[in-house]
Amino acid sequence: MDFWSGLTIKMITNNTSGKRTHQKGQAMLELALTLPIFLTLLVGVFEVARLFFYNVSVNNATREAARYAASSGQCFITEGCTGTNGVLLYRDCTGIVNKAISSSPGIGLTADEITISYDHGATGPNVPDDVIHFDPPAICSSLTQSLVTGDRVVITIEKEFNFIVPIPGLNDFTITNISYRTILLQVE
Repeated sequence: MDFWSGLTIKMITNNTSGKRTHQKGQAMLELALTLPIFLTLLVGVFEVARLFFYNVSVNNATREAARYAASSGQCFITEGCTGTNGVLLYRDCTGIVNKAISSSPGIGLTADEITISYDHGATGPNVPDDVIHFDPPAICSSLTQSLVTGDRVVITIEKEFNFIVPIPGLNDFTITNISYRTILLQVE
């Protein structure tokens, strides 16, 4: 009887260790099959988050630059703006561009991606044909002499969004935002 009981214990022990080896191999196979799917989803989440961040930053930059340009008052060096002493804010192209760039940290916005223009108050979403247009960062004093209270500053930013990891079927594209603000030349 001792012989058979010892043999039975050995067989159970051998089967248990074989089962553990089989389970380790199964776990490695499952990891190998699911890891690419998980990493693809993770990269996708990061890319969507970056896209959202770029979009919010571009929207904020156009809004803040338009707010700066539409403000009533003059730009003085002692106030921290970069314009020439005594320049009206809507004529301070350098200050407008710098405000847009400082309002969008982390996306690498440059002056070439910012367009400043003026109109006489559009009634629809399209800018009318009588837009006064110039490229920053010129001082706007000679280009904006004909503006009056009620005219608008139009800030357009076009920022190229590049994917870090190429995603099949998706190409890099441009994020564009336009902000309009009515210019206040005199507040009574």
